[in-house]
Amino acid sequence: MAGRKPYGQVWSAAVFLILEIAAILMLSNTGTLQDIWISRASHRVHALIWGTGEKVRNYFTLGEQNRALAAKNMELVKTIHVLGQRNLSYEKGHIYDTLTGNFRMTPATIVKLSRNSQHNYIILDKGSEDGIKPQTGIVTTNGVVGLINSVGKNFSYGITLMNARMSVSARIGMTGMVGPLEWDGKSTDGAIMRGLPLHHEIAPGDTVWTSGYSSMFPPDIPIGITGKNRMVDGSTNEVSVRLFQDFSALRYVIITENLDRGSIEAIEKEAVK
Repeated sequence: MAGRKPYGQVWSAAVFLILEIAAILMLSNTGTLQDIWISRASHRVHALIWGTGEKVRNYFTLGEQNRALAAKNMELVKTIHVLGQRNLSYEKGHIYDTLTGNFRMTPATIVKLSRNSQHNYIILDKGSEDGIKPQTGIVTTNGVVGLINSVGKNFSYGITLMNARMSVSARIGMTGMVGPLEWDGKSTDGAIMRGLPLHHEIAPGDTVWTSGYSSMFPPDIPIGITGKNRMVDGSTNEVSVRLFQDFSALRYVIITENLDRGSIEAIEKEAVK
């Protein structure tokens, strides 16, 4: 008799399950209220199953969604950067801005970006096969990012503004003082303009722009906002600048090539002979 006890438990469980199913069937046939209750329960179960399935499908298609989003973001960067320009031409995925100089602008994605040293660098997914050359600028709609030093077949390497060896010719206000702008060496959105004359007042909150005196960056790209200024050695001023471009949140950039640079450099060499 003792050996039959497990079979008795199984039989009891089976009877209980049959009675439960019978009770549900009876409820489904004995009134509107019960129908509503069962229908709601069924809908909840269906919703749970559908929702779980959607989460699984979304998980496995996340990579594809990210690639599509990256492509859309790239187009948005290009559109914003040329917004307001009046004389543009397009060829093979490049943008030519002939209003502020003959600049070719090529969108690129950052492959690697260092931010933890005094000599930070950047690697981009565009190279010589995309028409990229050394000594070309790297910008975003939020300002200057860096400068390309060397180019491979499919990638390019450069230094960023967060590098002690890089400076940018900048201007305070649309018609204000021009001076070199350098990274402050500390924060991901901080810079300093040095060597400014004492006889000019510098008001906090002025916009800082690219001056256009460099052959690598188009003029009038907004870089940041002026902050506090101080006298240095009794002869010049320096002013802190809060950059619009925070290097802690950077993914897409635009490579700027001045197609007139060769002619400009040829004139400079001829003048010093």
